Amino acid sequence: MGKTRRNKTRFALKVNPIGLEANEVDDFLNACDEYETSGVGPIESIRDQLQNVNIEEKLNGLQSLAVLTASKDKVTAICQSDVVRIAAPLLCEKDDSVRNACAGALRNLSVNGTEVCDFLVEQDVLTPLLALLSEYAQNNDWKPSFDANMCNQMDLQSDVFLQAINLLWNLCESTSIAVETFNQSKLLESFIRCLDFNVYGIEIAISVAQCLLVVTENNPKTWHILNQYVANFLCLLSLSGDFGHAYLRTMAAGIISNAPALAASYAGTILQALNEVLDTNHKIALSGISGLCNENSEKDTPELEIKMDTQDDETEEAAANRRRRQELPTEADIAVRNVGYLLDAQRVAAEIITNLCSPDDEEWSDMEDDDASENESIVDYESKQSNGSSTNLHEGDKLPTEVTEAIKSLALVEKMWQRSQPLENTLAQQLMESNIGLLMKAKNLRISSLLCLQNLCNCLSAEDLGGHNAIYNVWVELGQQVFKGPKDPAVMEPSTSLMRASLEHLKTKKELFSQMTQNDLELILNGVKNCSMPEIRANWLRMLGTLGCLLNEALVRVIISFIVETCSNEEDVWTISEALDALMDMFSDNDWHQILLDLSLPIVIKDLEKRFKTKVRSQRKELKDRYPAVQTVVTNLSRFTKYIEKEAVKYANGSRCT
Repeated sequence: MGKTRRNKTRFALKVNPIGLEANEVDDFLNACDEYETSGVGPIESIRDQLQNVNIEEKLNGLQSLAVLTASKDKVTAICQSDVVRIAAPLLCEKDDSVRNACAGALRNLSVNGTEVCDFLVEQDVLTPLLALLSEYAQNNDWKPSFDANMCNQMDLQSDVFLQAINLLWNLCESTSIAVETFNQSKLLESFIRCLDFNVYGIEIAISVAQCLLVVTENNPKTWHILNQYVANFLCLLSLSGDFGHAYLRTMAAGIISNAPALAASYAGTILQALNEVLDTNHKIALSGISGLCNENSEKDTPELEIKMDTQDDETEEAAANRRRRQELPTEADIAVRNVGYLLDAQRVAAEIITNLCSPDDEEWSDMEDDDASENESIVDYESKQSNGSSTNLHEGDKLPTEVTEAIKSLALVEKMWQRSQPLENTLAQQLMESNIGLLMKAKNLRISSLLCLQNLCNCLSAEDLGGHNAIYNVWVELGQQVFKGPKDPAVMEPSTSLMRASLEHLKTKKELFSQMTQNDLELILNGVKNCSMPEIRANWLRMLGTLGCLLNEALVRVIISFIVETCSNEEDVWTISEALDALMDMFSDNDWHQILLDLSLPIVIKDLEKRFKTKVRSQRKELKDRYPAVQTVVTNLSRFTKYIEKEAVKYANGSRCT
């Protein structure tokens, strides 16, 4: 079916907005609803406060804006107003407390998705944001200070930088306009110096690395600068310490790997650095944290302090210190953050390995040419010179020898498989009750690991993956997880994609499937029937095509009948094309003459061909870069239809003569 693009992972958006107590948010939002019923909305009130000359009023408005971002409805209202355009210039306010509150509020807002980030860019947030960050770049004397009496909290000016860099990271992750604007700011070199955690602290170093990991991806304008600082990054690759240092080391490896020349030169060093973080058992780390979180939640009962128009002898400085102490992280908070660093580090490691094992986009430039793509894998069913397979596998490895040897010697396939396993139910339930954030990080690690394994399946030989028996065991285990576990589409898609990729290695190993029964097959058939996501249905249908080359005639008949019925009822063109391509695969080694006659396939397929062509024409725009591959199926299907018509006639005539 032409070339199929291997998954190349984008480093996922992972945000950590300023904390807000759940009860504080709920109380405030309830108050906002009361204001609206009285005719005074919170947005209007915030607008007035932001435009007030009084610093306290501005701070109150910004803090209210930060709380509003916790409600989707309120976020929609914010994006329908001009509050952001009014607030953004406060990033350059002279008062650091206002800058800090503004950066924190906008950062909170930016975590609400790509559309919100697009809105922030449209509201010209980048101009004051980059101006603010330029001040730090031009100030060679700026160094954070840390208060030993306040859990080493950094000074306010440095916290402004931390909030601002996280806001920039979120914007650059979501929109290319932000990345291009960043390129023009010439800030990259000043950011690299902030990776020195001994000077700037681990928190700033990590946030800067997160931002650099995003802005250097697929961004050639940054690569020549990275080349000038190779020594700095190599130093980070040998960094040892706690989970925070492991996360920084992993992101340094990712930044280097974003530059193709550096990735090629230091592939072995990069993989060795990733191996070190993958050596840690994330489930053990999570088990330790779940008990600590439960213990802490029993001890701590959050209190909401509300002071309105009250007189107090407390000085402003004393009040500020009191508030700072109330916001200090607990032992559990620090432990959760550190385990979060581990999960993020392992996720990024999986994504880096995925990208190192993905082809450059230039390899797929011929996908833009319809004719080239069509001619590339047209199956001539008349000559039978092609086996009709659409497999992406070729003989031998498709990676540099150094990379392949490193993957094997470091046992990265096995380690990725361990990271791809679901958490035990008890542990997952504990995290659900104590820290949903860590549970989501664990899920994202699992997804990234599954995608990584899929790419490794596409790039390595069966021997390098552990042999056919090991691959078969993986396929069976994934099937059990998919059918017995929660039906989470976010996990099912990479799981079924890996099943599909692993099954391609088993196309010549019929003996492994000799015990497969119709009941086993029904699990997959039901998987297609009960799935609402086209991508997952396409994976199931692809696997059915491969199994049709491995199973006995009775089961092949079931598969063919099911695929034909599915194509008749399916609306998604890409899914239909995958199903039809799978159907044609099954006739690559066996003509299944009796099935052709019994199911009247020549007539049925000819009717499907007409409807398929009509759907392709109607959905061409939606197919985008998949259109050439679908066109290949259209062409192959026309030849296939003619071929089975002739074969059916010959077989029928031969049967009558007999």
